Amino acid sequence: MRSVFFVLAILCATAAARAQSAASFAFVLWAEGSDGQPVAMARAVVERATRCPVLQRASGAWQEMTPRQRPPGGHFREVLVCETLHPFGEATAVLVDGRRLDLPVVTPGTPRRVLLMGDSGCRGDLPLKPQPCTGDGFSRVWPFGIIAEDEKRSAADLIVHVGDYNYRNTPRSMVLSPRATGYPRPITVKVYDTGDLDDEDDVPEEPIGPAYWSQNMQGSPIPDVWSAWRDDFFVPATRLMKTAPWLFVRGNHELCSRAGPGWFYLLDPGSALLGGVRNQEHCPSQTPAGWRPGAWPVAQPFDGQPFPDRITPPMRLRLGDLDLISIDSANAGDVYVYNLDAYVDQFRRVAAILGERRPTWLVTHRPFWGVVKKIHGGPAGHGEPYGFINLTEQKALNAEFPSGLPANVMAVMSGHMHRFQAIGFGDRRPPQLIVGTAGIVLSHTHPVPPSPDDKQAIEVPKLDGVDAAVVGLMDHGAMLIEPGKDGVWTGAMVSETGQVLATCDSRWPRQNRRQSVCRLQ
Repeated sequence: MRSVFFVLAILCATAAARAQSAASFAFVLWAEGSDGQPVAMARAVVERATRCPVLQRASGAWQEMTPRQRPPGGHFREVLVCETLHPFGEATAVLVDGRRLDLPVVTPGTPRRVLLMGDSGCRGDLPLKPQPCTGDGFSRVWPFGIIAEDEKRSAADLIVHVGDYNYRNTPRSMVLSPRATGYPRPITVKVYDTGDLDDEDDVPEEPIGPAYWSQNMQGSPIPDVWSAWRDDFFVPATRLMKTAPWLFVRGNHELCSRAGPGWFYLLDPGSALLGGVRNQEHCPSQTPAGWRPGAWPVAQPFDGQPFPDRITPPMRLRLGDLDLISIDSANAGDVYVYNLDAYVDQFRRVAAILGERRPTWLVTHRPFWGVVKKIHGGPAGHGEPYGFINLTEQKALNAEFPSGLPANVMAVMSGHMHRFQAIGFGDRRPPQLIVGTAGIVLSHTHPVPPSPDDKQAIEVPKLDGVDAAVVGLMDHGAMLIEPGKDGVWTGAMVSETGQVLATCDSRWPRQNRRQSVCRLQ
């Protein structure tokens, strides 16, 4: 009998250990309701759960959470994502198996302090620029964990992430086995991405080509999976999740050919809770019709057909006196005009929102205006050693805004380029901030300053037709931005260790055309 009790005790202990090892996360994200007003949603992401947790309000009342639809294919079957509307002005917590996951108090007023970051994932053990991803998931990990643990940064009341959350499982190529394809030998294929020039080692290819090889097609050895999302974003971001609501922006690593299934399940604001204005989206099928396992035709997938991705419409977040418009630029070609009609339509929708003349920040992964090496950018049309991206967005902007963006646009905020870059255009267009520095291995500063100690802005002529003043850095960190009256804002670029690397003021370029929007310290 004692042995029976002993076995039962071991089984119970094992079950308890497994229950404890199941990860759970909870956060609040912003979305736009059917009436155009901001909607806060609480989401819970729970491993090995069979039913949704509940949201407990400070009053003691409980709210049921409802499950989101999993992506097809079974690669997210071990994690359940649930959501409910989050009340304004009230403390809440998600209750998961006796654990309490505290959430921030949320108000729809003008944010006092905004944390801006992007490109937070970890590259992993790749042949070029390998990046260790080991650690406990918090402060002893790649820079994102350190940034997320900083108490000063966590005092923000809005977190804006401009995309690229999942790097460790989104390589640019994969090897397909004969078992999957039926071909006589393994083949190496490139994963579709409309120009990913966030690394100075990348060389643009023309044309992008008809082949659409996707990580998420049937037979892929590296489909999008929950464990990569958990380790690359959710574990290190745990502390930030309880401090402020998030505005999530989609990056090119979240294309449907890469980590798109997880993006639409875990982070995209589309939800049935929004009253039908924007329901939960899904990636279209990534396997061409008629392609059977082990009997693929000798052909390029989707040859001559539109690539099956999903571009979501712009979302306006109206917080007090400030509007933030989120734009899905994941599928915009960097240095070759690609998907132009889709982005003309995007900016047509943006123009309708901007007509209200409220102070506005445009938030998008790929920068409208970024300075890269000449070999990596579109035709600059001058003798300086610079190239410019993003050509698709620039052409779409010029089609919809031939006289330039209206004056109520106070900033364009982006990531994608793995460095810090701040650009001022005088009074000709809003400043561009590029903060792709939250975790991924960095690219070199460009334009290169005359000397390592030179902190002055560099004049870059004819950046999409307008002279610009540019400063840049190759340092990990994030920006803290404080909105002011009439759309004016100030901010600071802060390193992973808390050092102020640059200070910024939206008024500076208008006061002096040769001055960028930020000054290096």
